[in-house]
Amino acid sequence: MYAGFAFACIWGYREPYSRHDKKHRRTMRIRATIISIALGGLTEIMQETICYQRTGSWYDFLADIIGTALGLLVFSIFFDKENKIDKSRVL
Repeated sequence: MYAGFAFACIWGYREPYSRHDKKHRRTMRIRATIISIALGGLTEIMQETICYQRTGSWYDFLADIIGTALGLLVFSIFFDKENKIDKSRVL
């Protein structure tokens, strides 16, 4: 789930991502990472404190972080491949 969420988060930055340099791209990836991991942490805290039938777990939080990393990795692979194709068409 968090792989999809992180992918969607960074997908929102795809247009500015293509126009900026590596420093700004890294900033956009960091923002998407922080948003996704913060949501995962908040979800685990809410499960532990608010929901009576659910419990928060560090393992679930770790799975959220791994999912976030996978989503951003898939975006990077997909987006870089797409950019190479677009650049080759222009040349």
